Amino acid sequence: MSPETQNRELIIAQTAEKILCELKRILPSNPSETELRERIDPILEEFCAKIGSVPITHFEYTLATGRADAVFNRFVIEYERPGVLKNSLSSSGTKHAVQQVKDYIKGLAKKERHKLERLAGVAFDGKLLVFIRYINGQWVVEEPVEVNKRSLERFLTWLAGLSSGIALTADNLNIDFSIKQLRTQKILRELFSALNRSLDNGDPLVSKLFEQWQMFFSEAIDYSEAFGDRKLETLKEEVRKASIEIQDAKEAERFFFVLHTYFALLVKLLAWLALSRHLGVKLGAPSFSKLLSADDEILRQSLKEMESGGIFRAYGILNLLEGDFFEWYLHAWSPEVSDAIREIIRRLDEYDPTTLTLIPEETRDLSLSAAKKDSPQSR
Repeated sequence: MSPETQNRELIIAQTAEKILCELKRILPSNPSETELRERIDPILEEFCAKIGSVPITHFEYTLATGRADAVFNRFVIEYERPGVLKNSLSSSGTKHAVQQVKDYIKGLAKKERHKLERLAGVAFDGKLLVFIRYINGQWVVEEPVEVNKRSLERFLTWLAGLSSGIALTADNLNIDFSIKQLRTQKILRELFSALNRSLDNGDPLVSKLFEQWQMFFSEAIDYSEAFGDRKLETLKEEVRKASIEIQDAKEAERFFFVLHTYFALLVKLLAWLALSRHLGVKLGAPSFSKLLSADDEILRQSLKEMESGGIFRAYGILNLLEGDFFEWYLHAWSPEVSDAIREIIRRLDEYDPTTLTLIPEETRDLSLSAAKKDSPQSR
């Protein structure tokens, strides 16, 4: 992770906390829509300045379709009086706010000559957030989510991303998810610790899945040769990049199981991300982005559904996944594993949601990207 990325993530976290503190101060007084906007907009403007974004910022921006409360470059915010938004998209207040955001996005696209797919917006009343965007010729309106640290971090990530969104390409994935990245090193460490803990404690299910993997891959690779003396020393040097110490061939074999698990998990999450961006609104299938605001148990259950293929069956794709030995981490679950996986999901969610529509040729062979050795010099 570059210093710039680390700094931006820290600023996102700090700004989310700042917004939460401000909301705690003002919500008890039942503020009006205008009062809410006047308290939050300066925080967002300060945030844009800190991350180095130079948005075209307009407050109460007049469009042919009406007057948007705030427009930050390609991001529209529709403020509502606290309590107007409800948990259901079918409620009158929520439906009205969503329609306002859609109208403002269409008006902004026309006025600023943007493509609709390059715009997004939220309805926000201090208590709930509704994320809205236009993908593949149709509107994607997510279910309202509670305003909390996680949902605000996602809100701020969208705001930042629409100034410098990350294209969903093989080269970018190679940069973000190679072993050089701190997030990759973190999940490899946590998975390695969880696997060792489970195997050393004699967990029967994790042990069985590991044995199945050993038997399956022994048919293709001679691991006794792969973990020979000279090759073992090379591997030791490589895994030290992730602050993992390997002493012998037994530990090397466990590390390779963890490494395969990581790549398999990344590919599955990429598939879910791509499908969710393209088909989620049409089929009513689970949204990838909801993983960000899920608590640990809901996250684990969602990943369990993914590993069993349930997520993909919801999109009409049968027999893609039906459970395999790489789902072992669900049975060795811990807060540390959860946090490490959440960092992957958070970074994937920062990818430009329009890439698959606007630049389809850039999205080929995504599953091979993390294995590439050569990283591009720039995005």
